[in-house]
Amino acid sequence: MSAIYKSVIITLFIMSFSSMPASAQGFDNIASYIRKGDASGLAKSFGNTVEISMKDAQNSYSKSQAEAVLKNFFTMHAPRTFTVVHQGQSPEGAKYFIGTLSTSAGTYRTYVYAKQVNNAFVIQEIRFEAQ
Repeated sequence: MSAIYKSVIITLFIMSFSSMPASAQGFDNIASYIRKGDASGLAKSFGNTVEISMKDAQNSYSKSQAEAVLKNFFTMHAPRTFTVVHQGQSPEGAKYFIGTLSTSAGTYRTYVYAKQVNNAFVIQEIRFEAQ
């Protein structure tokens, strides 16, 4: 095998691993924004529409509407702690996690589903279910 061929293979191998942490880190940021109650930070990961479910109500919102809905939720339910208890990935590359959000107004089982689009995760759905 020629030296050039080996260097091309090694470069491609390194590049494939260097892009993985960036997308994984983007998904980890979503949990961090929930932990902080940062609706604006979460909105950076929204697609054009986001499905939000809370208190037995479910609706699909535009990016700006979804940010306002979450800002209101976090104002009325100030986060104290957030712990991811389970996470997974679909064969198509979508990721999800389920966590427990402890707030000033109670505890919520939290579910987030995001698809990978152009090396970034785009939130498709967020659910807050009272426990």
